Amino acid sequence: MTVNAIALADFGSTFTKLTIVEAGSGRRLASAQAPTTVRTDVMEGYALAFERAEIQLPPDTTIIEKLAASSAGGGLRVASVGLVPDYTAAAARQAALNAGGKVELVLAGRIAADQIAALEARQPEIVLFSGGTDGGQRDQVIDNARAVAGARFDAHVIVACNCDIADAVAELFVAGGHSAEIVGNVLPEIRTLDIEPARTAIHDAFIERVIRGKGLSQSEEFGQSVIMPTPEAALTATKLLADGPPGSSGVGNVLVVDIGGATTDVHSAVTLAPHTPGITTDGLPPLPLTRSVQGDLGMRWSALGVYEADGDWLDGETTARAWPGDSAMVGARRRHDDPDFMPRSEQDAALDRLFATSCITHALRRHCGSLRTVYVPNQGTSFIQRGLDLREVPRIIGTGGMLVHDEAADGTLARALERRAAGSLAPTGASVLLDKHYVLAAAGLLATRDQNAAYALITSELGFDS
Repeated sequence: MTVNAIALADFGSTFTKLTIVEAGSGRRLASAQAPTTVRTDVMEGYALAFERAEIQLPPDTTIIEKLAASSAGGGLRVASVGLVPDYTAAAARQAALNAGGKVELVLAGRIAADQIAALEARQPEIVLFSGGTDGGQRDQVIDNARAVAGARFDAHVIVACNCDIADAVAELFVAGGHSAEIVGNVLPEIRTLDIEPARTAIHDAFIERVIRGKGLSQSEEFGQSVIMPTPEAALTATKLLADGPPGSSGVGNVLVVDIGGATTDVHSAVTLAPHTPGITTDGLPPLPLTRSVQGDLGMRWSALGVYEADGDWLDGETTARAWPGDSAMVGARRRHDDPDFMPRSEQDAALDRLFATSCITHALRRHCGSLRTVYVPNQGTSFIQRGLDLREVPRIIGTGGMLVHDEAADGTLARALERRAAGSLAPTGASVLLDKHYVLAAAGLLATRDQNAAYALITSELGFDS
């Protein structure tokens, strides 16, 4: 009997992961991975992964479709431009993150020469330009557009600013030699986020302009199979898991931590609670679906950033183990200088776990909201909340690198949760689940074709149906 199957690939910066599932049921048939061959043609690594997966397949298996996500070649590099750092610039940044972009630069305020120099140095692939609510600020937004349009960069510009001047802004970019398209304002009103039009435009630009322009492969198969950035696939799966496919209620609120060599990503899908009387919110309104990326927190390329963020704790942990006083710093430098480094001793493995704990600790602190107490003279105490309240999230899913391959990964995640900061709105009593077969991104890809099968894949692999 012929088994129809779908091959789901994730072209990562280091490894290409392949999951093959049965069409219709979502049952995982095979999993394999191979190094991503960025220096030659990424389809070479894919072919090796497929060869390793193929021997696991049942007889008479027919691959009826191939889908892929990619973060190879540095992923999707985005610069966001806004007017106010905590509002339009932050809204543009969140739109880019939810689209699977790696936000390389955020420009805000009155754009000056040093910011233009930074933009030219980063050379993003997409510039998301925002500013002003609809019917609001005009002059400074136009001035910013004129300044950015005069910069030397080769990127597609997505205009998501005050709708009254969007046409004029786009014309400035076109006159400056840039391609530009107009979408809805990311912040049409001061307390209203509308990031979906910009997110969709970034997704489309990724497929049309970025994947085919990176030179990762000469194969038509690569260009035809890649349908989204890897982080977008993971966020899609997170939402599907929380909400369920049509006709299902899903598993409810969930948070995902994805740890890698260069970044630590956090995805959350929650039902927002009603506003709590007596608590004032600060900054942008929270979103039910949110992704954050910490570019300074990673196990290899960003190991020095981990030490910079958490050196005191890391030094204390190594001292408690009677290791040399510079063990953490030396370990960070070693991992940064040799991204292919693999632990060769129990001390190496233990230090990796400490770095992973640091990555997760600080990624969660930045992703989750906070609550602070403010005393106002003659008025008493007030409470100010900034960001998402995720204290009641019942489950956290760990995926990526250390959290996939290390047998003690659940302890690493639990320890990071214990290090919550004062006032943190991070989960307090969440259970920990591990994505041991890298199915999260695969499920996000499969959801574009069959949400029921994708939901069955992810719930069975993570143990929700056991």
